[in-house]
Amino acid sequence: MEKKSLIFLIPFLLALCVSLPTMPPSNTITYDGALYIDIARNLAEDITDFTYQGIYMMYRPPLYPYTLSLPYHFIHEPYAQLTVARTVSMLFFALTAVLTYLLTVEMFGNPLKGIVASLFYIFNPLAFTMATRELVHSEFTFFYTLAVYLLYTGRKRGIPYRIYLSFVSAGLAILTRYTGLSILGVFIAYLWLTDHWGWVKKGEYWLGFILLGLTLAPWFYMGHLHYGGPFRPFSVASRVVTLDRPVSVSDYLHLLREDVGLLLPVLAVLGFIRLKKDDEGWLLISWLFVGLIGILTVTHKETRFITFLSPAIGILAAEGVWLAGDIITAVSERTGRRIGAGHTALIVLILALILTVSIAARAGGLKETWNEFGRHESEVVGHAVTAYGGERILVSPSMYTVAGFYYPHAAVEMLLDRKSVRDKISQGYYDTIILKEPTDHLNIEESGNYNLAVEFYDGKFKIYVKKEN
Repeated sequence: MEKKSLIFLIPFLLALCVSLPTMPPSNTITYDGALYIDIARNLAEDITDFTYQGIYMMYRPPLYPYTLSLPYHFIHEPYAQLTVARTVSMLFFALTAVLTYLLTVEMFGNPLKGIVASLFYIFNPLAFTMATRELVHSEFTFFYTLAVYLLYTGRKRGIPYRIYLSFVSAGLAILTRYTGLSILGVFIAYLWLTDHWGWVKKGEYWLGFILLGLTLAPWFYMGHLHYGGPFRPFSVASRVVTLDRPVSVSDYLHLLREDVGLLLPVLAVLGFIRLKKDDEGWLLISWLFVGLIGILTVTHKETRFITFLSPAIGILAAEGVWLAGDIITAVSERTGRRIGAGHTALIVLILALILTVSIAARAGGLKETWNEFGRHESEVVGHAVTAYGGERILVSPSMYTVAGFYYPHAAVEMLLDRKSVRDKISQGYYDTIILKEPTDHLNIEESGNYNLAVEFYDGKFKIYVKKEN
């Protein structure tokens, strides 16, 4: 095997080397991440049990919990399961770095540009931060990018089976995150821009759509059996997002600027200027703009939602750096002091490395910010399970899934102002109650069944235990 064929290992190993030392601390876990782990535990026992506390959670995409359920057959300790979840994300992050390299080389025939594009992907603040989170984004980005890569190379090389596999990967992307439905818009926009309506006459694309449907079919069937209809997981997910806090486009762009910074987007814009109206240009335009529009039209938006665009941003940013090389070449020719191609490439590489350092600093800052998310909740619930235990737990809503993570075999309920909850408190049903202020204490003190065991963070969190405990 030629040494050149192993260049793709560079971004893979680099992604692992920067991810391993920056794993989040074990005393922090996100609400969504805890829920995915909770579901995955049940799936390890029963492949159809997509539930948490006995309630089907199919408005959540299934592939990440199913992926976690495989090692969870053998790993049962909560902190070990958390490490597994983060390791799975890290591996998909590293594989996507390889895909970014391969796609760039396939498009532009330049391994150096492939390395630079993968660097910009790896240190994209959002991709870097999500790389070691117990969340779906790394796996989603991988399958989304793989779908784009297979469609492009399948058309370019005239290999139909790659086109078929691209639609299967698109289906897996949708099953990893429902916003993956935008991949269909990317595919259609790219095919129309490059082949107008000629692609409709080609059987490989129709077979691709059939394979996409077959990939989604098991989940449709699960929805039919357990969720009130084959498409109900998607409709419920849409309703949940709509009911969440709305974020305007202008506010969202401001949040993106704070998290990602200006340097990477500016480089991507410069790369856009360098694009040509060819297959490669139309592919990147379709991927970036259709994908971005798919997020901007959602009522509730978070910056992490566009992590799946980070490979495209990385490739465009690399093109932006190469635009600097074009300028250097043009200036040298005009002044009569022509710089050789080797020297130009060296200058471009040095410039890319300097820019990467700045982008990486922003990425490190964002990851540290995320390391604080859920830390207080994790520490409080972690203390409660160690000090007091319990089989019936009542918690404030923001700790509902985190409590399930720390109490894998307990019945966990949310503290809501309902008669059933008040009745259970008056009967001393719960072993441990964990509150996060501000909240309604209901009848905890009045019932006489519970003692205030400990307070955390100046009374922001309170743990009550049943008196007999």
